[in-house]
Amino acid sequence: MVHRAGHGGFGARAARALAALALLLPVVVAQTARAEPAEARAADHPARVVKEVRVDDRTLDLAVSSPDTEALIKWVRLLLPKHWSKDASRTWPTLWLLHGGTGNHLDWTANTHVEELTADRDAIVVMPETSGCSGYSNWYNGGKWGAPAWETYLLDQVRPLLERDYRAGTRRAVAGLSMGGQGALKFTAAHPGLFSAAASYSGAVNPLYRSPDGGFNGPDAVKAGGIACLTDWRRVWGEPGYPFDTDDPADLRQQWLWKRNSPLEHAAELAGTPLYLSYGNGAEKGVGWKWGDPRPSAARCTNPAAHGTDDQIERAVFGMNQQLRAKLAQLGVPATVCASTGGHTWPYWERELVASFPMLMKAIGA
Repeated sequence: MVHRAGHGGFGARAARALAALALLLPVVVAQTARAEPAEARAADHPARVVKEVRVDDRTLDLAVSSPDTEALIKWVRLLLPKHWSKDASRTWPTLWLLHGGTGNHLDWTANTHVEELTADRDAIVVMPETSGCSGYSNWYNGGKWGAPAWETYLLDQVRPLLERDYRAGTRRAVAGLSMGGQGALKFTAAHPGLFSAAASYSGAVNPLYRSPDGGFNGPDAVKAGGIACLTDWRRVWGEPGYPFDTDDPADLRQQWLWKRNSPLEHAAELAGTPLYLSYGNGAEKGVGWKWGDPRPSAARCTNPAAHGTDDQIERAVFGMNQQLRAKLAQLGVPATVCASTGGHTWPYWERELVASFPMLMKAIGA
């Protein structure tokens, strides 16, 4: 059930554009040292549930403690299928839904009808909280790494915790919006076979995107994300280097780490996984669909030739996803793509969740 109509902090254009950038992209950081030791810490720093809150018959919130989150607790919201029990002899496949920048574990249930959408499906929906600028990444922290290590936390700690104690199975699909779309594709590329399908809605799929005509660049949004999180944006991935922070083509700083976390750079590794990409062009002409309508028509995917100017965030997203779409085609990697008119707001993301839902469920047998 939708508890509030929302735009994820977006909508009113100019005055809110800078803050809104945080929803687009993750944050970053500075220095060298390419070794990333966080994976080895998963066994040493296991996540544990310190509190369970049964919100209603289907909704279970878990307060999870882990040193790798840099927080006392982080929440994981579960939507449970019929007849679920911690003592059941069977397991259930999982659909992971990742929030965007400035978001949390409540976003999907607050802004979409995901409860109704999944009510008759034999699957557990996993909605984890990270931070508003997590990047779904293990943070660089000036080359020292350490907490927060979001990729390690989610995939090496929360995932096995759910499989051990909450009857989550090993068939998984993942979807996310904006920063979460980047996370969904990044996880899928970096961990072959972990997810059986992946969907990205207005995903920040190229953090190194450079606007060809004066719009937002990828690093602009990353830096704004640091403001939203009240942290130094350099902590996550370092600095992107040329051509963003320097005029010296040889000065690439930590660009290697930005590329490591870019779905565009790892498009080839997405081969073999069913993919769904949706994005708007930044021109607001109305969603043309609402919950309760028939499944969204393919006619919405108009493949605009150029970006609009109403929504500067989605304008940048359009450029990024056009690049990813072209690269997937060049590599011969199949993907279902829906490019349409539209902005960076929840009504579009709910529409695309509904449109991609059959693909996601088929992939996990639910």
